[in-house]
Amino acid sequence: MNISTSAFGLLFLISFLFISCTEKEQVAPRIDSTIYNILQGKLMDAKPGDVIEIPAGTYYFDRPLSLEGIPRVTIRGAGKLNTVLSFLGQKVGAEGIRIIADSVILSDLTVQDTKGDAIKIQDATSVTLRNVRTTWSGGPKETNGGYGIYPVACKNVLIEGCEASNASDAGIYVGQSTDVIVRNCHAHGNVAGIEIENCKHSSVFNNLAEGNTGGILVFDLPELPAGNGFDCRVYNNVIRNNNLANFAPKGNIVGIVPAGTGIILLAAKSVTIYDNQILGHKTIGTAIASYGITQKKYKDANYNPYTYNISLRNNIYKRANSLPDWRSDFGKMVIMLFWGKPQDIIYDGILNPEWSGKNPMFLCIEQNQTNLRFANVDAGNDFNKVVTDLSVHLCKK
Repeated sequence: MNISTSAFGLLFLISFLFISCTEKEQVAPRIDSTIYNILQGKLMDAKPGDVIEIPAGTYYFDRPLSLEGIPRVTIRGAGKLNTVLSFLGQKVGAEGIRIIADSVILSDLTVQDTKGDAIKIQDATSVTLRNVRTTWSGGPKETNGGYGIYPVACKNVLIEGCEASNASDAGIYVGQSTDVIVRNCHAHGNVAGIEIENCKHSSVFNNLAEGNTGGILVFDLPELPAGNGFDCRVYNNVIRNNNLANFAPKGNIVGIVPAGTGIILLAAKSVTIYDNQILGHKTIGTAIASYGITQKKYKDANYNPYTYNISLRNNIYKRANSLPDWRSDFGKMVIMLFWGKPQDIIYDGILNPEWSGKNPMFLCIEQNQTNLRFANVDAGNDFNKVVTDLSVHLCKK
């Protein structure tokens, strides 16, 4: 059922015209409380199958919009650059849009300047975010919200044609979810452009991650209800010039990401990285590390801190001609071990002591580049034996 929006749209238009005429004279945005109440009322009264349309305009809200427990609802704007929901000066809550409902489609709008996460979807099955934009209009700042697009503990997640910028953690983040697709998206100006965390069966492809601190992250962290993740494919992406200074709040795990990083795998399992363009990074093109590299303690007895069963093939690496990030521990390591020369692939070499063999963690690299810079830095032994020969990892299948 498509809800009529004629009267609704007229109120939106009147409000938009008023703001447009007076915004130069305003110190703070005028909160559109009437429009908020109408829209939130439609979300609360929605029936399965409803389409709630938000006409073009810029609207200022000071509290989150929420949809809970009502399945098969579509929330649709007039285009991601045409319908803008601003939470500048937010007073209540932290998110911009919060959804706990199955089979929801959110499309064609922008959410910006939230106090916390822009769009959070939790404990939902069959989630689609299409042509959605999240941003903080003041640019990259530590005080920005952590996540732009943030599905967590979900199943069957599709994120496509979206844009996320200036998040102090990750622009597009999917955590503790199963069956995830992130495609045709643009992530820029974030600490992490796209992050997959403790997920099972994920595909990240045909995206552009540029101008972040780190382009694409695949992490497995301890003490999370979903347990260990596995099976992620990262392919056909353009990951370039991710050299932005890290602006994550102190204590945030992505604070370890050095400026100038294309891809980081941290305690990741069964990840395939292929046919990507990994270009213009001043520190590391791809980092492969166990959780031990963080030197952080944990109490999760079921957590597996190792990265294993990793395949890299047919990626294009081109390094930046600049000094690695001297502010971060990773960057300092590159400066110390490689005389300030950025590396294409760095493996921390931390092994599970219960596994043996020449390549016990099953790291396979098939790259047809004569000038590829690879190093196993032997981090578990204080970098005593750095190995730049990758022949042990040439495991063709």
